[in-house]
Amino acid sequence: MPKEKRKILFTSHTANFNKFNRPLMRMLRGKLEAPYADLNIGGWTVDYACACEEEVYDADHVYKIDFARSPFRFDKHIKAYRQLKKLLKEENYEVIHTHTPVGSIITRMAARSLRKKGLKVIYTCHGAHFYDGAPLINWLLYYPAEKHMSRFTDLLITINQEDYSRIKKQFHCPVKMIDGVGIDTTKFNTKLPAKKKQEVRKKIGLEDDDFAIMYAAEFNSGKNHQMLLECAAPVMHYNPNIKLVFLGQGELMEKMKQLAKKLKVSKQVLFLGYVNNVHEILQCGNLCVSPSKREGLGLGVLEAIICGCPIIIANNRGHRDIVDNNKKYMFDMNDKNELAKKIHDAYNNPEKYRIEFPERYSLRSSLSEMRKIYEDLLK
Repeated sequence: MPKEKRKILFTSHTANFNKFNRPLMRMLRGKLEAPYADLNIGGWTVDYACACEEEVYDADHVYKIDFARSPFRFDKHIKAYRQLKKLLKEENYEVIHTHTPVGSIITRMAARSLRKKGLKVIYTCHGAHFYDGAPLINWLLYYPAEKHMSRFTDLLITINQEDYSRIKKQFHCPVKMIDGVGIDTTKFNTKLPAKKKQEVRKKIGLEDDDFAIMYAAEFNSGKNHQMLLECAAPVMHYNPNIKLVFLGQGELMEKMKQLAKKLKVSKQVLFLGYVNNVHEILQCGNLCVSPSKREGLGLGVLEAIICGCPIIIANNRGHRDIVDNNKKYMFDMNDKNELAKKIHDAYNNPEKYRIEFPERYSLRSSLSEMRKIYEDLLK
């Protein structure tokens, strides 16, 4: 008689978070391919529960739970809690690995009673909403809720030092820090031949002598595109070969297009929208600038680094960890003059802002850490 598989459930309010979990899910199912196949665990049935607004990959079963992102959608929260409670009662999971703030709170509430029967609950915090300089409403809403729910958590994982230090000191569960979700270096380390790079640059609207400043991020207020546009514009006026390249889409894209017109740099700003060849486009950049107000880590910056882009980044908790708090690469997000000066300096001396990719952020390192976490938790 074949041995019964162990069962784990991943949850997140949005299916989009599946992209971070897929390597872990493949590892548990024994489906990792070279060069990561040696890290396979195997023997697990892996299920996923989320709002299912897009397709979920690498799961044995996918369940639609009506999670809501907003903490104020109490009707949705009650419905999601009941749906998840029913699922947990029927499926007999050994481990739940939950992500995203509101989704994780609903998940841990639904799993409370089952922990007495041996269910283990892991919560990965991809950047706490309560952070140094966060709005007061964030502290009032999320801090007490997260602190209380830590009582129903077997392990809380953070991905930056600031969150780790605060949560380890003030919460009620074991806390472990890992260096992010991992960058697949096999993908981003593939260097484009000169001819291919020239083709990609031309396709996105860059001339051979253009100095391309890259920023890959969703267009929302937290990503702070406005500051980059306002600080880059004066430098671009004096250097017409500077091009600002935005990768991504979002609700504020049109507003930023209008701002580019107002600043009289619209011909020098390229809005690429969603792209599926980020690793190629970033290799065509001369500089990456990230003015993001809040980052749990800063995957876009790490991707730029591994693609060979020099970097200038806002001084926030996730960015600080990447550069080991080296202020040479950082600017105060409240100081537009400092950012403008750094852009001008990088234009004249980009090598000054180049950094080696820290191997601790590689996918292999992340998977190795998570493999040990799963094994230790289930001893």
